[in-house]
Amino acid sequence: MVPLRKSDPRQAGPYRLLSVLGSGGMGRVYLGRDATGGTGPAAVKVIRPEYAEDPQFRKRFEREVGALDSIQGAHIVRLLGSGCDEDLVWVATEYIPGPTLDQLVDARGPIDVAAAWRLMGDVGRAIEAIWRAGLVHRDLKPSNVILGADGARVIDFGVVQATDGTSITATGQNVGTPAYMSPEQVRGQEVTAASDVFSLASTLTYAVAGEAPFGEGTGVDVLHRVAFDPPREEILDKVAAVDADLAAFIRVCLDKDPEQRPLPEAVFRTAIGHQLSGPVGGPPRVAPERRASPGLEAAPGRA
Repeated sequence: MVPLRKSDPRQAGPYRLLSVLGSGGMGRVYLGRDATGGTGPAAVKVIRPEYAEDPQFRKRFEREVGALDSIQGAHIVRLLGSGCDEDLVWVATEYIPGPTLDQLVDARGPIDVAAAWRLMGDVGRAIEAIWRAGLVHRDLKPSNVILGADGARVIDFGVVQATDGTSITATGQNVGTPAYMSPEQVRGQEVTAASDVFSLASTLTYAVAGEAPFGEGTGVDVLHRVAFDPPREEILDKVAAVDADLAAFIRVCLDKDPEQRPLPEAVFRTAIGHQLSGPVGGPPRVAPERRASPGLEAAPGRA
């Protein structure tokens, strides 16, 4: 957590802002506390002025909040409130103490096989909950998965899209993070829940192998590989060395044809089947040969 700057707001709706948790393309996220007596801290995203001052954006924002409020799932951060005030557009969700997946892998190294199957089950359930609400996340990646004490949570719905193709808070441009986008996102085609399944497979590959299946970065070369090339064999071989079944299932989820990918329900049911047939795993943890960095458990959650 970072102290507030002079330019940072001190209040958003009923929430007193205490520190900065992070920032992204659409705004900054703060640790906040309800000054009216609400219990527990909140992660409060304040939208950047260039978006917040756009009347059309505000309309899309209100639609998004209404849609997010309809998502019911244990692995989705809970919406606490939102507002389109005169000066600020903000949304508050529950604060989850814990590292993001990329923070954990960066500090401790790739996760083990039991943690990987549990992660796949948790995020698979989140994707299905989003899909049943008529939405697609469109930016599922390691930094948008929080690892809490009770499992993984999917965060940051700033670029969600309705399954009818209607852009909500996005302004119609191609959005997402290149290394974790789906081929149909790159090509500007229809985006469905299958896109989130593809992104989950890329995220799992990173969690187990320490690398995304099509390489990292934001360049055109990464986008081209996502859209047209198979995943890198040397990276999937690292996954197969940990668990051959996991590598095979990831490969299916990375099919260029969205119709050939499993549905979100099949993703988490497959994960549950492996959890029941193998050792029971706790929250994602490092493989035994890698030493944990001290103090990671205290890394902040955000949304």
